[in-house]
Amino acid sequence: MPYIQRDANGNISAISMNSGPEFGEYLSPTHPQLVSFLDSYKDVSQSLATLEESDMEFVRITEDLVNTLVSKNVILFTDLPEAVQRKLLARERLREQIQGERNASFMDDDENGYL
Repeated sequence: MPYIQRDANGNISAISMNSGPEFGEYLSPTHPQLVSFLDSYKDVSQSLATLEESDMEFVRITEDLVNTLVSKNVILFTDLPEAVQRKLLARERLREQIQGERNASFMDDDENGYL
């Protein structure tokens, strides 16, 4: 490693541990172009991981919002599409299995109940 693939502009577009028809050029692991490529990939990976974590938090916020609207009789649970009802109930059951009685709302101050 690392064998690289270049795009039409000559920039590294992919790396592989093995040589092959598309990965014929070998670069030293400390080559500046390779280091730069890996650094940019790391930044993108970290951003994607942060976005994924944010998505999961947003899902919980949405669940809490639906529960609040239902509890205040703003909407009826049965007003939601059947597929949404099933998904919400399945997530609630999973959360109860994992957390037992500690099924805290995402909006609670105590976040110790989350894995």
